[in-house]
Amino acid sequence: MTELNWLKLSGLMRNCIYNSENPQCPFTNYRQQDYFQQSQTLDQLSDKHGEQMLIACGSCRQHCKLVQNKVVAINNSRNFRIYG
Repeated sequence: MTELNWLKLSGLMRNCIYNSENPQCPFTNYRQQDYFQQSQTLDQLSDKHGEQMLIACGSCRQHCKLVQNKVVAINNSRNFRIYG
């Protein structure tokens, strides 16, 4: 696997670099693990398995839905100024 694919894989393990979500995402289980489980998974990750995860991501990506950003109103005028 190339360095670019390893970088893409590491980004997808942290969160979706495409800002999408899908219940069939191959990275969902990894993201829900705690730190110790994640380190065990990374120790066992091989080039072949990483390629399979990227291929699975590419095939299910067309069914992903964009993650909606949550807008939070800030009601603290003493510390923030609103311009506009």
